[in-house]
Amino acid sequence: MRPLTFHGFLGQYVSTLSLSGSKRLYTLASEMVSKNPRLKEPLFLYAFYSDKALYLLSVTKAPGIVQEYTELLNRYDKAAMEAALSNDDPLLREEYRKVYRSYLTARDKKIGELHTKNLMRNRIIRLQDEKGVSSYRIYKDLGINQGNMNAYLKNGDCSKVSLNIARKAIQYLESYNR
Repeated sequence: MRPLTFHGFLGQYVSTLSLSGSKRLYTLASEMVSKNPRLKEPLFLYAFYSDKALYLLSVTKAPGIVQEYTELLNRYDKAAMEAALSNDDPLLREEYRKVYRSYLTARDKKIGELHTKNLMRNRIIRLQDEKGVSSYRIYKDLGINQGNMNAYLKNGDCSKVSLNIARKAIQYLESYNR
């Protein structure tokens, strides 16, 4: 699976925030001004990183927002914007920095999950040894895919199981009695 990019995150984020679920800048700009002001910062960043910020300016009808967007375009190029966002630049309004922090949280979620699944794998293997339970018994009793469970337990491929499956295996082994 490809890592989440900031641009990809922004597309998902504005679509999620949008009342219509759209990614069309014209639709989003109209919605932002009339009924969804939460779109203002993520929408600008999405347009900025899509190289469509000038188009967004042309379709935005609120003079205050146009002025803010124009100031940002005059102050930052992509590299400077990325630096301002990642360094919590006080010249950049907090709402823009919050969008970037949301991206970091989403991006790093997978890393945390992999670490957790690796710790759970170690616990499963330890419980298997203590209770004398084979991998076959685990995936047969729990109805788990044999290939994925073997890749997880024997090869350490944490991408093959979900946190929920690993949690079920631990619960199964903790309550297992011969």
